[in-house]
Amino acid sequence: MSHSRCPICGSEEFYVKDPDDEYETYGCVCDDGDLRFDNDVDMEQLPDVSEDTETFCNRCAWHDRLAALKKG
Repeated sequence: MSHSRCPICGSEEFYVKDPDDEYETYGCVCDDGDLRFDNDVDMEQLPDVSEDTETFCNRCAWHDRLAALKKG
């Protein structure tokens, strides 16, 4: 399994935000182009995630569409 890394700091940990509540976040890693969410994420509460979903680094200020992270 190959983890995508942040292009700025090299972190492998990311998150996406709930589009209805910007303070609700869902932690994940990007394995072989697929997001794998943390065990404590309630998958029923997870918003729709697509190539255009804004994805944020958990360590630095980097953020971009999920498609850009997959290109990594």
